[in-house]
Amino acid sequence: MECLLGEICLEEGIMTGLNEKEHGNMGRRKKRAARYFGLFMLFMLVCTIVSRGIYAYRMPRVALGTVDAQTLVHKIQGNGTVLTTEEVPVVTEEGLLVEKVSVVEGQKVAPGDVLFWIGLPDLQEVLGQADAQIKAEEMKLAELNASGTAAVNRANQDLQDTANTTAGEVNVAEEEKRAAEAARNALPQEEEYRKRAYDQDAEYQKLLADSKKKGATKEERKAFSYYKKSLDARLSEEYAKERQALDDAVAEKAQGVNSANEKRKDAMKQAERAVEDAKQGDQTGGSRIEQENLIRQLEEKRERMAALLAAEGKVVCEMDGYVSRIAVHAGERTTNTSALVLSDAAGEKLFQAVLPQEEKSYVAPGDKMTLSFAKDNKSLSGIVIDAVGELEDGSCQITGRIEDARVEIGELGSLEIQKTTGRYECCIPVDALHSDGGSSYVLIVEEQATILGTELTARKRKVKVLDQDEQYVALEDGSLTDEERFVASADKEVADRDRIREAED
Repeated sequence: MECLLGEICLEEGIMTGLNEKEHGNMGRRKKRAARYFGLFMLFMLVCTIVSRGIYAYRMPRVALGTVDAQTLVHKIQGNGTVLTTEEVPVVTEEGLLVEKVSVVEGQKVAPGDVLFWIGLPDLQEVLGQADAQIKAEEMKLAELNASGTAAVNRANQDLQDTANTTAGEVNVAEEEKRAAEAARNALPQEEEYRKRAYDQDAEYQKLLADSKKKGATKEERKAFSYYKKSLDARLSEEYAKERQALDDAVAEKAQGVNSANEKRKDAMKQAERAVEDAKQGDQTGGSRIEQENLIRQLEEKRERMAALLAAEGKVVCEMDGYVSRIAVHAGERTTNTSALVLSDAAGEKLFQAVLPQEEKSYVAPGDKMTLSFAKDNKSLSGIVIDAVGELEDGSCQITGRIEDARVEIGELGSLEIQKTTGRYECCIPVDALHSDGGSSYVLIVEEQATILGTELTARKRKVKVLDQDEQYVALEDGSLTDEERFVASADKEVADRDRIREAED
């Protein structure tokens, strides 16, 4: 019995030990599970943070702005040249062979400087041709002088006949005018005209006698009064017509005198020209005066070529200036136009520049510009624009006067004009304006609630641009409100409905 009880106790002890060991193992397993779950949650937290960071990193970072009132200043830049209004052409005889050109365009020249050379052999040949031509023209003149006497005599006789004939016509016209004036002067005054008519009117005399007889009735006197008024009205009208007819006759005869004088003047002029033509030419139409002028011109041309030959073919400058244009080159012959054009150094200096067509609306006479020149690092401010013109290609040409003695003709310079175009209440930075198929738009920022919290979204809004300078764009009033924010700049391209995040300062 005792032995049985001992075994039972032993078994219970063993079972108790086993239970305690199993409980210990379960506690350790729970601790490990809790630790693993915590690590898993930590891992998930890290993944969430990393994922959100990657999500946020891929979003465009933008700077936001709101509309503001700005005064826009349009800056215009360009390049130009200093010119002068006083240009002097260098002209030589036509047809001379140019051997060498000694200057280039823009070069400064002084009196005595050689501009170009004429070939001497060719010049000597041209001189010989000029001598032969002068002799030939002198022979023609001698023939004209010998054949002109008979024609002059006939022309003088025609002139005398014309003078006599036209003088008689003028006298006849003047006599007719005097007769018309005499007839007008013979017309009496209107009162006298009426008296004569009263004496010749039998009815008037009868009614007058009836009205003045002794015992004349009221009806007889009234009949005379009515008749006299009617007669006076008719006589006044007749007198006016007769007077007007006489005045018209005098005016007509006066016009006849004027016509006769004009006719005489024209006829005399034609006859006198015929005399001159007879003196100057022959039947072939030649003119002695024209021939003499031609010979004189040829002799003057020969003298100039002889002087050029004496100068060894050198064409020299006669003033201080600059070479503006060169129209001849070595191996070519001179023409009847200028071979070179020089700008007078003492002339008025102008700065002239050509700007693009779109700049024309921003410049006007009276605006001021700042000029810069690379030579000696010169800068001139306050240069007034005197003229604004449009060239054939639509570009804008501006001109301003320069009085600074340091600036030389032909010098290149740059210009800058700052033109205030106006103050606008709705302005945004230039970078905030975008273009899409010819229309302009800005990206408005909207807030949206998501599972990740409140996020920012860019939304496209079309706008109308009123003006623009280098920094700001003026929009039509009401395009954006004062509270609305827009994307002023971004680190990458932003499209409509893109999610964005505001860049941290």
